[in-house]
Amino acid sequence: MKVESLREVKNNFSRVIEELPDTGPVLITRNGKGTALLIALDEGTDVETLLLSGNKRFWELFDAQPKASDG
Repeated sequence: MKVESLREVKNNFSRVIEELPDTGPVLITRNGKGTALLIALDEGTDVETLLLSGNKRFWELFDAQPKASDG
């Protein structure tokens, strides 16, 4: 994973986007702290699943569901 400052990404956005398939995800930092993540998408990317996987509320609801073994 590549780490870039927000300023660097803003100044070189097209390059950063073009390089995503080669560099992998880019963590964007502001004042040294991670604030966003850029990832490459292709025709096989399931965007909805990707978004849900990082959604805290989704996992809270998921964990609250009764399990099949609970009966």
